Amino acid sequence: MRILRVSFLLCAALAAGAQGWAQAPAGTVAPLSKKERIELCEKKIDVPFGPAEPQPLKVEGNVTRPVLLHKVDPGGYASRPRGEAVIEAVIDEDGCVRQPKVAKGQGTDLAAAAMNAVRRWVFEPATQDGRPVRVFYVVTFNAH
Repeated sequence: MRILRVSFLLCAALAAGAQGWAQAPAGTVAPLSKKERIELCEKKIDVPFGPAEPQPLKVEGNVTRPVLLHKVDPGGYASRPRGEAVIEAVIDEDGCVRQPKVAKGQGTDLAAAAMNAVRRWVFEPATQDGRPVRVFYVVTFNAH
């Protein structure tokens, strides 16, 4: 009986120690892998921001640019489009494209294809003072 009690206590101590070891220090978040980030962003497509959420920042001063991790090329348009389409969006703290809208080229095949592609792009988020922040993002598609 004594051996069982010691084994149980040893296992409990090891489990508690492993739990503490596996946890990140207080106030930190383990970075997402590229695959995890893509999966997260797929769930956020077309999810609007809440009214109380912070406004996006402009990439200037101590705000870094988001870095494109996963790009989906526009395609699927019936004709060979010509012209320009400009898509404005917000890149959130997770690197997901949110609230994209056509700023130029409304109603064209190119704009529709560009919107479908940009909605699925995934970024390493912009940062300010080392913390992820949401930022405004503009991308221009030219077809000639």
